[in-house]
Amino acid sequence: MTGRRGRCGWWSRIAVVGATVAVAPCCGPVPARAEPVSGLPRKPLPRDVPAGPLDMVLRRIAADSDEQILVDPVLLAGRRGGGVARGTALETALARVLAGSGLTVRRVGPGVLVVVAAGPARDEDDRAWPAEPDIVVTAQRRPTLLSEAGPDLAVVSGATLAQNRTVERRTLARLLPALTVTSTGPMQQRLSVRGVLGTGESTVGVYFGEVPVTAPSGTGFDPGAMSPDIDLIDVERVELLKGPQGTLYGASSMGGTLRTIFRQPDAGAWAAEVSAEAGIATGGAPGAALSAMVNAPLVDDRLALRVVAGRRRIGGAIDNARLGYRDGDTADRESARVALAWTPDDALRIDLSGLVQDNRLADAGVWILDDGRRRADLPVRTPSAERLRLVTGTARWAPGKLRVTATLSHYGWRTIRQIDFTNVLERQRGSDAACRRYAALTGSGGGCDDAVRAAYRTWLDTRLPAILYQPMQLRSTSGELRLSDDGNGAWRWTIGVFAEHRADRVDSNTVRADAASGTIVTPLDLTGRRLLDMRLDQQAVFAEASRALGAGFTATLGMRAYRYVREAGGSVPVPNIITGTGLVEEARYRTTATGRNAKAALDWRAADGTLVRLIASQGFRPGGVNITPELTPAERVFRADRLWNYELGVKLPLHGAAAGVEGSAFHIDWDDTIFVASSANGAFLYNTNLSSVDIDGVEARATANTGAWRFAVAGTWLSARLAADAVPGTMEGTGRRGDRLPQVPALSWVASADTRLRTGAQASVMLGALASGSSGFFSAFGADNPYRERTPGRMLVDLYALYRRGAWSARLGVDNVADASAPSRIFSSAFGERQVYAARPRTVTLTMGWGL
Repeated sequence: MTGRRGRCGWWSRIAVVGATVAVAPCCGPVPARAEPVSGLPRKPLPRDVPAGPLDMVLRRIAADSDEQILVDPVLLAGRRGGGVARGTALETALARVLAGSGLTVRRVGPGVLVVVAAGPARDEDDRAWPAEPDIVVTAQRRPTLLSEAGPDLAVVSGATLAQNRTVERRTLARLLPALTVTSTGPMQQRLSVRGVLGTGESTVGVYFGEVPVTAPSGTGFDPGAMSPDIDLIDVERVELLKGPQGTLYGASSMGGTLRTIFRQPDAGAWAAEVSAEAGIATGGAPGAALSAMVNAPLVDDRLALRVVAGRRRIGGAIDNARLGYRDGDTADRESARVALAWTPDDALRIDLSGLVQDNRLADAGVWILDDGRRRADLPVRTPSAERLRLVTGTARWAPGKLRVTATLSHYGWRTIRQIDFTNVLERQRGSDAACRRYAALTGSGGGCDDAVRAAYRTWLDTRLPAILYQPMQLRSTSGELRLSDDGNGAWRWTIGVFAEHRADRVDSNTVRADAASGTIVTPLDLTGRRLLDMRLDQQAVFAEASRALGAGFTATLGMRAYRYVREAGGSVPVPNIITGTGLVEEARYRTTATGRNAKAALDWRAADGTLVRLIASQGFRPGGVNITPELTPAERVFRADRLWNYELGVKLPLHGAAAGVEGSAFHIDWDDTIFVASSANGAFLYNTNLSSVDIDGVEARATANTGAWRFAVAGTWLSARLAADAVPGTMEGTGRRGDRLPQVPALSWVASADTRLRTGAQASVMLGALASGSSGFFSAFGADNPYRERTPGRMLVDLYALYRRGAWSARLGVDNVADASAPSRIFSSAFGERQVYAARPRTVTLTMGWGL
């Protein structure tokens, strides 16, 4: 563990290989400007602190000074500290006990100090990897050493993201086997952790810093289908907490929580970084990327500004012979972030930030299995676009033994989604119901004789090809207030309140497309139009407390009380007589849910750092209403679902051998599982409840450093099965007890290896390889389901070489070395059959970077 070190950020450079953390030393010595011991509060100690082992001396000083002092045990091994008399100022006391140790203290936040090496860090160009020191994480809503966290936490650093060229959510999942990213449409991805995969509200809480972000609901009231995807530029780390997290996170997280922590403004020094990339994919269009960061201290050690911007083009690789274009799935992503940090004194820090992310996709991003590899001879072209704007303010205050964190945020998310609707309308060619609706509209009576049927089919042809054109927008305002202790006593507690108001709407238009170009006819030539809106108000009170019991045991209890109020309504300005949207009456619906989540945990920690953790935790998602044609009153409402997660985890840090092993075994009881269903004509999706699902699983990961090499391997095995027969009518068919849950692979894994070579006094080369994969799975229940598809097992291998010399760096990478198709999902429905969401083809990239 280190303090702030110039452009390296607050903590030492974390090099997480695969899903396991190994911390490499920072890039230079600790500069004297970074708040030395003399800058600490002059508060006198209230009692004598006797001499003894240095770790015990520091613990006593922390308890008496209202400061949390974090320190890597590796730095203290075998060291002793001298005694300090009552009345000694804190800065003097720390100077005395650390005298001659080669250690010093830095402040990293209000009320939080960290002990670091005072001299130059180990030369980054040394051939051998060092033993793994500790780092600080905040996943448990307080600064915590990673060694104190359980195996239910996985961390990926910004350094590892850059080394592996991980810049978006889809590729992040390759480093985290417990996280599954399921493509659900153009620029749409559903996240799940440990197989907890369902429609409705997301089962994974997605946080950017302290702020939860949720997508628009769409026509199926399914915000979980679109997880926010922000370019991972200038990121400090990503934290994945596995299992329900509602007792620490007010917005709740039924299956897990994924947090992205951006690098923060540093008031100690100027810094700048620039990166440029060019790439080419096999059989595809070229790509390019450019990013820049500037960190500006406005007032030394008090006020700083950080500005980050990036633009990236992902060259397409899918061709459409029918419409005559190549590389149709080209994507453009633009991002900008501004952050301001003000530290008026050591007890208070205020952060303000704004973020904008624009994503555009030129076509659907899928190819059709029957058309050939990376070919999609579809009748339409369906570009999509989205913009996310997020502003947030966070205050952290440390008055005495209390720690206060307050966050207020607002974001707006606009997206335009286009979906090929040709097949859905074409399937209604023989529909008697649609024919009768046509007869009623044209004054031909209510019957459907041969003449009317012929006229209906002729008119239907004039509406083809067709696109579902859906502008959506969401606005959310949320706030959280959290109180906790200073972390020094036998008790550790956190209590907080959370509130959110969310409103979103979708304008769903069935429109005609031009047969020659495949794009929508403008002005819109409407076949039908639906307007839907939803509001969600949620409030929660959450608390968690831990108590040291002695003999290495610690007990934790947590509780979350919540209230959800959901209101939804809709209207049909232009009825679609083909699919029957005119059958929906204009109305408003309201549902309310209240209840509690609980958590209990028991930890045992040995003197060598071995950790054993037993957890029982509860998760919850609210239900709601479906505003969908052709539903019965019973189908109009779907119930809340909830689960219990039971888990036993073990963590074995082996610092002496520069290795570590950890693992978990868990069982999940999931009741009233919210799942997708489809209307009889296949045109509409809505939510329903399965009976229950049982999930059993095992996770493991291990690392080893041997000389110049680092190795890591991690994997998750799951058995997610129905605990009772599923209700008929789900989009995935009718399941029977014991059937595997669709879209959930039984095995996911990652393995990595890297080495570094010294090439000069200021230069080094890192060579690395990353392999990841998963087993196959089915898209639906029931072998007799005509839409049931099997996605085969997949494996991807990447190679890279990273050269550094002074402030310059160059990275040459080859992603998907074998040019494997590696489908992440093969999917069929009334919208289209055998659609393939696959890996990008082999891609060679060259990235040049410079940092100040």
